Amino acid sequence: MESILLAIVFAYALILVEGFMPGGLFGLAGAACIVLATYFAYEEYSGILAPTLTFVLGAFGGLWIVFLEFRWLSKSKFGQYLFLSSTTDGVSNDKLPGEEIIGCQGKTLTEHKPEGIVLLNGKNYDAYCEDGLLPVDEHIIVTGVDDFRIRIRKL
Repeated sequence: MESILLAIVFAYALILVEGFMPGGLFGLAGAACIVLATYFAYEEYSGILAPTLTFVLGAFGGLWIVFLEFRWLSKSKFGQYLFLSSTTDGVSNDKLPGEEIIGCQGKTLTEHKPEGIVLLNGKNYDAYCEDGLLPVDEHIIVTGVDDFRIRIRKL
């Protein structure tokens, strides 16, 4: 009986540690201890009732610990460092023009090796030069639009 209780207490301790040191290792070790306690119950009481109750109640207790732990952690001062508590709104990049920009002419603002910045219709865009290297102030023409950049070549 002591070995069963000791294995379950050790399992709960490992599951509790898993909440503070995530990674899965301590949680798996805790689950293994519950299985070990089930084995000890089978060896000591033989039959199916004692091992089944040990496993079900042990697993339920482990899940209950995880639930309480995250409920407490999310409200504690320490948990504020672990959990995301705010959101941000915004966009990462300006939307690129569509196919209508193909054929427009502009000039390079930086060297292209093969990427750089171009000036088109008064706006700066990240561009990829299909010709390879281009110097500053070179006149270019737009040949296509990729996901996040414009394809250009020397005019």
